Amino acid sequence: MPTTVRWARSAPVLACLALAGCAGSSGHAEMRETHAATLTRAAVARAPTHQPDVIMRRDVLYREVNDVRLRLDAYLPEAKGSHPAIVFLHGGGFRSGIRGSFAPGEQAFGPTGQALARNGLAAFAIDYRLAPQFRFPAAEQDVLAAVRWVRRHAHELGVDPSRLGLFGVSAGGNLAALAATQPSSPLDQVRVAVSWSGPMNLARFYPSHPFVAEYLGCLVFACPDRYRAASPVNRVDHGDPPMLLANSTAETVPIGQAREMISRLAVVRVAHQLLVIPGGRHAGQYNAEAWPATLRFLRQRLTR
Repeated sequence: MPTTVRWARSAPVLACLALAGCAGSSGHAEMRETHAATLTRAAVARAPTHQPDVIMRRDVLYREVNDVRLRLDAYLPEAKGSHPAIVFLHGGGFRSGIRGSFAPGEQAFGPTGQALARNGLAAFAIDYRLAPQFRFPAAEQDVLAAVRWVRRHAHELGVDPSRLGLFGVSAGGNLAALAATQPSSPLDQVRVAVSWSGPMNLARFYPSHPFVAEYLGCLVFACPDRYRAASPVNRVDHGDPPMLLANSTAETVPIGQAREMISRLAVVRVAHQLLVIPGGRHAGQYNAEAWPATLRFLRQRLTR
């Protein structure tokens, strides 16, 4: 059964969360912008606007595929209204990871989910099917199913179905960009996508990361079409939503992956932003540097 938790904040703690941990700032990152089941929301008293609480619903079933039951955790603003929403996709090399953390061994997603909700954005952290048991495009299908689930339950959740976005890290960043480009139906469409350290061209990423073959089920020379289909750089067109990409200069995902995606977006005049983080930290490890600009980007694109 899903469980519901109400999170109350203290002013000092929230001040830290708003700045992604009170460590670092966007001054440490080089910022480049090259181109402009029915779920019933609990009836609770409205908190003061300067100290809103967060309603959290854990272990909510959003999809069942054969015998696999996929669940999410929801972080909902307590304030009444129709709020923008973000679907969060964890990392883990397409083979591991859970919705409760950025990636295996990295920090919990909970504080970020709460920070999003306290800034007026509902957040939904999802599990998705993992390789090698489930190969591409299973994970992407799960992401799109989660977007549709949020859209179907928007009224009950206090969400505006026309203002949905995706936020993924590492492998989840690939999935966020993949699902945001060329959706198969209007129910799949999102208004914005964010990727932290997401590989964008798997054919170029594969040689130094052989686990990609487990995810795709073949080596690059044996199924080049499959690698192209799983690479967001090959799906870009002028109808794609605005995207923010973040990447470190010397991490496991080469900065060239993000730069190639940015170049493709620029050619078709899709609004985008690239955050270049010095050093070798990966995805959630540079949360403090990337979070302020990420929150600003999401709010600008989803609240207007």
